[in-house]
Amino acid sequence: MKYDTTVVIGAGPYGLSVAAHLRAQGESMQIFGKPMEFWQKMPPKMFLKSSWSALNISDPGGKYSLNNFSKSAGVPEQEPVSLRVLLDYGRWFQERAVSDIDQTYVKYLNQDGEGFHLDLADGRSVKAKKVVVATGIASFANIPENLAHLPSTLLTHCQDHQDFSDFKDKSVVVVGSGQSALETAALLHEAGAAVELIARGPVIWINRRLYYRTGPAKRIFYPPSDVGPPGVNWLVANPLLFRRFSDKMRESLDARAVRPAGSTWLRPRVEGRVLLTPNTLIASATEQGQRVHLELSDGTTRDVDHIVLGTGYKVDIHTMKFVNPALLQKVKEHDGSPLLNEWFESSVPNLHFVGAPAGYVFGPLCRFVVGAKIPARQIARHARMMQKSLLPV
Repeated sequence: MKYDTTVVIGAGPYGLSVAAHLRAQGESMQIFGKPMEFWQKMPPKMFLKSSWSALNISDPGGKYSLNNFSKSAGVPEQEPVSLRVLLDYGRWFQERAVSDIDQTYVKYLNQDGEGFHLDLADGRSVKAKKVVVATGIASFANIPENLAHLPSTLLTHCQDHQDFSDFKDKSVVVVGSGQSALETAALLHEAGAAVELIARGPVIWINRRLYYRTGPAKRIFYPPSDVGPPGVNWLVANPLLFRRFSDKMRESLDARAVRPAGSTWLRPRVEGRVLLTPNTLIASATEQGQRVHLELSDGTTRDVDHIVLGTGYKVDIHTMKFVNPALLQKVKEHDGSPLLNEWFESSVPNLHFVGAPAGYVFGPLCRFVVGAKIPARQIARHARMMQKSLLPV
């Protein structure tokens, strides 16, 4: 069987971007997944941390940018940007740039002779010369070890909730101090829950005075990608440069760029409405009937109805259950993150990873929508190089 197709697994911003770039240059390509599925499952009243300029899904030439969607659909530029705007934009982009998505899940991926073999959930099989894994972060939800024993009736991750109305008149602890934890706490409070946010560090609100007070000059301090504080953000904005730094330097920049913090616009919805308990750990959690008993590091205790984790995500490619474990063992990695070359290609030739799994090498931009452009461009270039190498001389 001839292996001449590139398969993209996942149809979020990264999968759509890669597919759009491959499609534009005439590559034989298939994309599998539900368009914007992870985002579709988020609370409809949610707003995004990313600024307007950092929410472009990528296509060659930028024909399907957020600004062009805004003009086409009559949607005004806004900050903060609502989830609904991103979902409408994602649908608009997909219908124009990648109209032929196969919404079947990939059940199994393995190497097969010259390429790869994929089994689909509907019983079909596909062969591919190149595979791009763009399955997002859902499988990487970070569950602290000392809480993992609790049942889902008492413990959930913030990604598990689209609606918080079931928590009305209940006591809920939110764990974490990043944007997802703080916005979850706000949404829970607004749904009628009694909420306490417990964080191992301080609760920090992002200071963006230079962004709002410098007019057009803000681009001196903030690149359009807008990830990280001034200075660091320009280094983060260039993933191909970022990958050239030492491991120690990359880890330091990553920590400075995406430290847990909340957007300024969220602050009035949290302070004075949610009980904040910073610099405190949950020492132990014990199931007691339909409630959970907590012992905290400050010596106090809590008895609550539920815990919602806003503890973020930790990349570990071994949680990708659709990939053959033997294939994953061939992927060189660092603490669960694949080590990738400039084409976002792993140590297994023609197996590429984009999005959060690429973050260890290419930096924190890979955790945001805006980070989709570089891998899409690089993978398309790599495919074009491969095609040229196969042409007869």
